[in-house]
Amino acid sequence: MSAKSKTLLADYHIHSRYSPDSQSEVEDIIETAREKGINHIIITDHYELADEHANIIDIDSYRSEMEKYSLPVGVELGWDGLKELKVNTKKFDYVLLSHHYVEEPITQESYKNYLLRLLDIMRRFDEYHTLAHLDFPRRYHRNKEPFSVELYDIISEIMKILIKNGKMLEVNTAAIEIYGEPNPSTELLKLYKSLGGRNITIGSDAHSLEQIGRGIERGIEILKELGYNYILVFDAEWREVRI
Repeated sequence: MSAKSKTLLADYHIHSRYSPDSQSEVEDIIETAREKGINHIIITDHYELADEHANIIDIDSYRSEMEKYSLPVGVELGWDGLKELKVNTKKFDYVLLSHHYVEEPITQESYKNYLLRLLDIMRRFDEYHTLAHLDFPRRYHRNKEPFSVELYDIISEIMKILIKNGKMLEVNTAAIEIYGEPNPSTELLKLYKSLGGRNITIGSDAHSLEQIGRGIERGIEILKELGYNYILVFDAEWREVRI
């Protein structure tokens, strides 16, 4: 195995044909990950409870598909905080909590409202493992403007909930190819560490085979530069792996 592939420890945010915005077959995802030297993958298809991008998975058939390939059963559970939340999260091995709605035009005020909705969701809902792409709306800002330091108090409250409840924070590497930083940004990862956060997962947010593993190597380099020593991977149970 090459030096590069050794850094691709995991990709825990991948979409397959069970998501409306992907056409990737599960078998092809597994083969592509193997070719790229990725040691651990979890497919996390959209189960979206929101007015926009709504998507409901037939959980039993989805589970059967993942178990056929001996994969953990993952899901990206998107919730707007408004729709009735009727999903048995116990049927998933890995629940990636996400919130996708952001008002346009996208401004710092949009960022603030996004964070307040997310904070409210996290105060009411605890049946997840990891928080996905914390500063997600930045991807769609006209100038890719970072979240203002004036929002750090709200962000800190979100992170404190994760830490207190033993949850994980995702380093989502999709944004690296857009503006050079993951979600959350380097500054937000510094904030998480300063608050005592250490539980990290990493994922590419791949919606095509070509995107599997994108940015993972750089994401791990960023974590090392910030003083993180481990990410978490799942082998029947969660464990730390040195990066």
